[in-house]
Amino acid sequence: LRNLLTRTKTPPKPENIPNAIYEIPCGDCPGTYCGQTRRPLHKRIAEHQSFTRRANNIPGEELQYKSGVAHHALTTGHRIAFESTSILTSAQHPTQLDLLEHAAIKIRKPELNRMHSAPAIQKPWAIVLPDIEAAFRPRPAFPPSITDT
Repeated sequence: LRNLLTRTKTPPKPENIPNAIYEIPCGDCPGTYCGQTRRPLHKRIAEHQSFTRRANNIPGEELQYKSGVAHHALTTGHRIAFESTSILTSAQHPTQLDLLEHAAIKIRKPELNRMHSAPAIQKPWAIVLPDIEAAFRPRPAFPPSITDT
């Protein structure tokens, strides 16, 4: 009870949360992308934004895209709705991120991820997928500020 009543530290803004599993929607179709980051989320989103502005075009090599989000944006001409990015969940420790991302891909089936399905999961972990899914509580990564209204 004391911990709840005497919380003196201000929680970080959602976009500054590290160890996050996030979902980015396409602004022109129902497609989404699920990813993970150990760094503050706004830094990873900035990378995705940068990648959507340009492909890794090396002369003499096949055109390559640095993320599934960039591939979708640059091959379809769709606008990615970065401002609508959601945090699905965050982890206490970075070692939890791979399992959480796998669960997000397996459960949410994001169309923009370059793998069409999540890799096979070992049976002991498959049992906990429903519990992990229950932990996904999408919340805006970039909530509108009072001055935006």
